[in-house]
Amino acid sequence: MKNLQLIRLLVGRELTIRYKRSVIGIGWTLLNPMLTSFVLWVVFSFLFGSRLDTGQQYAPYLMAGIVVNTFFNQGLLISAESISTNAPVLTKIYVPPQVFPISVALAGLVNFFIGLIPLTLVCLVSGQMLAWTFPLVIVVGFFLALLVAGLGLSLSLLFIRYDDTRNIVGVLLLILTYLTPVFYPLSVLSPKMQHIISLNPLTSYLDCFRWAFSHNANSTIYDWLYMGATGTLSILIGTTIFKKFWPRTVAML
Repeated sequence: MKNLQLIRLLVGRELTIRYKRSVIGIGWTLLNPMLTSFVLWVVFSFLFGSRLDTGQQYAPYLMAGIVVNTFFNQGLLISAESISTNAPVLTKIYVPPQVFPISVALAGLVNFFIGLIPLTLVCLVSGQMLAWTFPLVIVVGFFLALLVAGLGLSLSLLFIRYDDTRNIVGVLLLILTYLTPVFYPLSVLSPKMQHIISLNPLTSYLDCFRWAFSHNANSTIYDWLYMGATGTLSILIGTTIFKKFWPRTVAML
């Protein structure tokens, strides 16, 4: 119970600090995906048009991908850096270090849900209604938060030990973005590439999210099982790795 209260305070602090010196504040959670989506829509709409070859509207398809990808990329980097960033706190008082990556993931989840507001507007402007399966978005957000927290726990150890890890992870996230159908449909790829992209867990998260939100993609039972498995395994493995190697890492703070 004490840790839950601490996590709640840290989530509030994370959201406050992130927008502390911003005039618009948390409004950037609304503007960022919209502005990014607009730029990419202008570029790629010449290739895909206003609709994909499967009939789905391209604008909400694109923005849904950006909302999920932003949550994963930003959440993972900030989560992985959270322990080293809060090193002064850890050296003064006892705080379970795991709460920092977890609280960052939960703060990212809050931003993710706020990002659904502009996505809803884009859907409505595009003439696409929200699906009756909309509440399942909560399930997608939950497992995505588990994925971010689990990977953040594991990477936080490397971020403390090796400064080069930040640059390497940044490059890997960029590569992963292009290996995720954020701004392109799988149908434009060869069958071999479609198989490779489908192995990327984020593809299943995106398929489930797009389908649940506005039926702007197709999802299968495999996608939902793969999403649930990767999120659950991520937090379990991340917690196990962190507990095992944290005693050797804490001295480096």
